[in-house]
Amino acid sequence: MKRLVIAAASAFLALASAHAQQQASPLYGELGYSFLRHDSGLGFRTNPQALRGIVGYNVHPNLAVEGMAALGTSDDSDNGFTSKMRHQIGVFAKPKYAFDNFEVFGRVGWVQSRLRTTSAAGTVNESGSDFAWGLGANYNINPKMYVGVDYMRTFDKGNSKVDGVTIGVGYRF
Repeated sequence: MKRLVIAAASAFLALASAHAQQQASPLYGELGYSFLRHDSGLGFRTNPQALRGIVGYNVHPNLAVEGMAALGTSDDSDNGFTSKMRHQIGVFAKPKYAFDNFEVFGRVGWVQSRLRTTSAAGTVNESGSDFAWGLGANYNINPKMYVGVDYMRTFDKGNSKVDGVTIGVGYRF
């Protein structure tokens, strides 16, 4: 995990220094680490983690469209149950507003999620798609690079919910 974060940060810093003088295009990418919470209808709450990537396109200064993919990196256990996020794939509309070096935004869209839960009774693969939403903020380090934090609710069906906070770094191409 530590090596992955160092490698990602080094790659983004190298890209930022090589292209810092160029005008930003409407295309951008983000790489982040998600700290999730899985509330299950079976009476347990776990905190798996995931690596999340987003590719976005600014269609207007106050609106972007995004594609997201996340892969589980760490599982967590509670009351004899262990859960791990297998993957998530989603699409979003991202209304946003920028002032000075900050940008605040919302996300609304659709996410397909797959989780694996293991207990003494066996393994259950939970999957489904659902409406997803989120809120967040970015801070511009320079015209090409930014850091951000966001909260997203990606699954809420029956008694099962998945939400979490992601800390990430982004690059405008």
